[in-house]
Amino acid sequence: NPGNNLHVSSLSSRVDTRDLEAAFAKVGRVQKASVMYDPHTRESRGFGFVTMETPEEAEAAITALNATELSGKVMNVEK
Repeated sequence: NPGNNLHVSSLSSRVDTRDLEAAFAKVGRVQKASVMYDPHTRESRGFGFVTMETPEEAEAAITALNATELSGKVMNVEK
């Protein structure tokens, strides 16, 4: 369901999938979280995806977390 999928960009290279999931779990139930990595260098590509349990929780996550700092860098959260 696209209503509960979020695109998270401008991530610090230090943020991994567990960090991302933990940040979003503070505002709702996370179905899945993943940081995208370069397949060759295995370095973070600076963005990821989070699927919340419901569209309402996704909206709450945008409101709570967009333009907030995670590991020293301000992230963007959008649908």
